[in-house]
Amino acid sequence: MDDLKLKDLQAEMKGMTQGIGSADSLLLASQPILDQHDKIYAVELLYRNETGLSATEIGESIATAEVVYQLHTAMTQKVKALKVPAFVNVSADILLSEHFLPLSPRHAVIELVERMVPTRDLVAAVRCLQSQGYRIALDDFAFDPEWEPLLALASYVKVDISACDPAEVQRHKARLSHLKLKWVAERVETREERDLYRQLGFELFQGYYHARPMPVYGRKIPAATLQAAALLRALHQPEPDTSEVIALIQADPEMALKLTRVANSAFYRPSTPINSLRGVVTHLGLRRLTSWVALFGLLGDAQSEHAELALTRAKACEMLAQHDAVCEQNAYFVGLLSTAELLFGVPREEFLHCLQLDATTTEAILHRKGAYGSILQRIEMTERHFAMRETGLSDEQASLLRLYRQAQCDAFELIASLDSLS
Repeated sequence: MDDLKLKDLQAEMKGMTQGIGSADSLLLASQPILDQHDKIYAVELLYRNETGLSATEIGESIATAEVVYQLHTAMTQKVKALKVPAFVNVSADILLSEHFLPLSPRHAVIELVERMVPTRDLVAAVRCLQSQGYRIALDDFAFDPEWEPLLALASYVKVDISACDPAEVQRHKARLSHLKLKWVAERVETREERDLYRQLGFELFQGYYHARPMPVYGRKIPAATLQAAALLRALHQPEPDTSEVIALIQADPEMALKLTRVANSAFYRPSTPINSLRGVVTHLGLRRLTSWVALFGLLGDAQSEHAELALTRAKACEMLAQHDAVCEQNAYFVGLLSTAELLFGVPREEFLHCLQLDATTTEAILHRKGAYGSILQRIEMTERHFAMRETGLSDEQASLLRLYRQAQCDAFELIASLDSLS
């Protein structure tokens, strides 16, 4: 690779690895996979943590989950911008689980590591994923006969050239020429190695000769935050599904305990102790439940002034929606999520992408479009009037300011009620 191409590659990878928001956490590492013309064909996302533990030490299932989470919450937009797929090592436990990757097959390639045992169940799971459109890569492939059933399902074979004899690799490659496979040379460290495997018909190359793995820094969105946001999304539907709401609460034991405590508190005075989540949901009601979920899930780690602003904006949007005769719950949700950048230091586009919201909600938050976008815009303008203590306002502006002050009082009351439960 000449110096000009190397500089171009470094610039492209720098764009790929710049973090989301404030660069205060190590998310993972990224290493490019290049084609025969030294162009980035894909990237492999590798587990990294700030304590230096490896994927093997931390546990492969945990490492897989962490890489998938960071790809889903922080990297997807950058991978899409590069228009290249992301190769992700996936553990056998996750492959065999009922709930698989929350990733589009267009953007993810599933790597099966050589440490796996290709049992009948594993092969069946891989076949199912391939039928869903996922591409499969066999990592560090050693031509072991027991892996033969997976070759017919694979799109890529990755060969660790440091552990193989080129002549033997050539014989295996000729034997498997009837399969539609792309061959990837891994651990390429010299030009001579790259050229040799080019001559052997390899199409893709990865290793220190091209680029070392580059750390990806950014601000992590806590998993509990996304879980709470998913719960809020379920609550803000026109007709919320109570069973779905309960299932989402059950998936977050800490949230479940906090909500149960709230429902049983003197603040809400239940006639008999509540000992089921269905009872919690019924007793609190969807509107109050939404407020508590927001407080516990989205605002728990926020600075107090940011939490107050988020709750006030959400409540003000809800009150203005009531005046405008549109859905109050939707307006509350729009107002709350519009503060994501303030709360988490994460661009709104990135946070909303993680939630996969409907177009109406997304357009309202990002572009202030539609009825809810208009409500949000008017409340944000009122926030500025309030913060600057402006006088000489029009009748409509003064009315909105009174509404905003009432919303602030309601937000303070909710936060104070939380203190009373401590």
